[in-house]
Parts: sequence; C-alpha cells; structure tokens
Amino acid sequence: MSDTEPTPLTDTKPRKAKNRRVAVLIGALIIIAAVVFGVLGGYAQAMGTRMALQQTSESKSIAEQFTLAEKDFAEKRYDLARERLDYILKKDQSYPGAVDLLTKLMVQMMVTPSPIPTLTPTLTPTPDTRAQEAIFAQAEAQLKAKDWTNLLATLDALRKAHPGYRAAKVDGMYYSGLRNRGMDQILGIGAYAQTSNLEGGIYDLTLAERFGPLDGTSDGIRTWARMYIIGASFWELDWEKAVFYFEQVAAQAPNLRDASNFTAGARYYQALLKYGDHIVATGARQKDRCVALDKWELARSMSGLSEEYTNKFNDLFLKCNPPTETPLPPVVEEPTATAGAPAE
Repeated sequence: MSDTEPTPLTDTKPRKAKNRRVAVLIGALIIIAAVVFGVLGGYAQAMGTRMALQQTSESKSIAEQFTLAEKDFAEKRYDLARERLDYILKKDQSYPGAVDLLTKLMVQMMVTPSPIPTLTPTLTPTPDTRAQEAIFAQAEAQLKAKDWTNLLATLDALRKAHPGYRAAKVDGMYYSGLRNRGMDQILGIGAYAQTSNLEGGIYDLTLAERFGPLDGTSDGIRTWARMYIIGASFWELDWEKAVFYFEQVAAQAPNLRDASNFTAGARYYQALLKYGDHIVATGARQKDRCVALDKWELARSMSGLSEEYTNKFNDLFLKCNPPTETPLPPVVEEPTATAGAPAE
C-alpha cells in the first residue's frame, strides 16, 4: 500500500466515536459532581444559618422570659415567676441573675415579711419617762446577755408604748437582735442548737435590713441558706439540680443544715450517688452510662462508698473499661527428623 493511499475507514471511525463517548461521559460526571457538591454546600450553609437563627431566637426568648419573671416577682405573681425561671435554668443554668432571682423567689414563697407597725407619737406636756427607762434598761440587759428573742419582745413593747423614745438607739438594738437571732437560726447555735430554722433565719435577716445593711458574713450565710432551700426543693425530683446547688453550698458551708439536721455536705454526697443511679438508669448508650463513674468517684473521695455502691462502681467500671485479651506467643514447631538422617 502506497503512502498516498487512504486509510481504510474501518481503522479510524470506531476509535473516534469511542473517544467522543468517553469524553462526553467524563464531562457529564464532572457536571454531576459539581452539582452535588454545590447542593451539599448550599445545604450545609442553610443548616448553619438555620441553627444560628434558632440559637438567636432561643437567646431572645430566654431574655424575654427573664424580664417577665422579674416583673412577675415584683408584682408578687410568684408561681408564674417560678415557671419562667425553671424554663430559663433548664435552657441555661448559668444565665446571669436567674439563680439569684430564684433564691429570692423561694424565700418569698415560704415567708412573707410583715411590716413592723410604727405608731404616731403622742406628746404629753409632762412625760413620765420612768416606765420607758425601765423597759429600755431591761432591753439593754437582754442585749448584753444575747437573749435575742426576749430582747425583740421587749423592744416591741417599748416601741408600742413609747414610739419615739430613743428611736435611733432602739433601731440599733432591733438590728442587733434580728441579725444575731437570724444567724443563730441558720447556723443552729445558741437557742437553736437542737434544730436550725433556715426560713426563720432568712426572715430575721431580711427584717434586719430595714434598720441597716447586712455585713458580709450574715449576707453570705443568708445566700447559702437560700441555695440550700432551693437544692432541697429538687430533692428526689431532679438529682442533677440538687447536685448543682448543694455542690456550691457544701463548698462554702458544709455543716449548714435544715430542721432535718441533714447537712449540706451530706446532701451533696447523697445527691452524687443518686445522680449516678439516674445516669445509669436513663443512659441510652454505654458511654452515656459511664459518666456515673465520675459522680461516684467524687462521692468516694468525700466519704468512701458503701458496699452497695462499691459493687455498683466496680460492675460499671468493668463494662466501661473491659479487659483486653493478651495475645498468646506464637507456637514454634520443633523440626522433625527426615527419613535417612543419621541418628545422633
């Protein structure tokens, strides 16, 4: 065949068609991939935008609920305010001001202070001060003896009979009596050594503020007493929240107790154990249930574990940390003598 002779069609046409089909297929795959990646990228961006909007909307809702809770508290709609604060703390336990407002709310729901009546002084031309001086002297003796309850009763009698008598001095004695009796009730000392009275102590300290600002010590004790009451309100209802409140109280006032003589430290320890039980009972996956080990370990570091909880801890520990099998060493076969080998 000469160089000028045309190449047979059967040698070139099929190859060109095949190449075109491959090119078209590759181009189609590239377009499909671009579309898929574009769709996925757009979906991810849309989901991110949606989540951001959802978070913004939830934050706005929490802020609105807190504002409404403050208004309800100021207008003494305590039940409604409690519902709003429960919602807020469920969404965000560290929301600014929520815990403080809840502590005030709990106290107000338990005790409602009654104002001390102030009578209008009646002036007489020639007042006889002998009786009021005797009452005042009795109040001074009771103040010195730290007989707070009788002191307050004496001051009430003095102010009722002689409202304007040594008003500034009497106000100062009221402050001392209410402040110190409040502290004694909360701490369970003095006349309240047998049983404490957190609500009564908080009430006295609240009344004392009418006569002057509380010092740091009494104000702090009142705060821990309020948090103790809140933590106790979640007892056997929400162990996670009970742990949250008693962890804080136990760190500052571990011996603080209520009328049951159950100290904050003991409640924190017990709440940790029960919270661990709750985690094990409700955990959907094994790794979720393993979180209970941290709660029980913390309780163990405080006061050890009973036999029951030692067994629970060990059983769960083995499930969360199963032993790994030690591989056996390879078996080395002894060489066998071949036929015809000379005996040694």
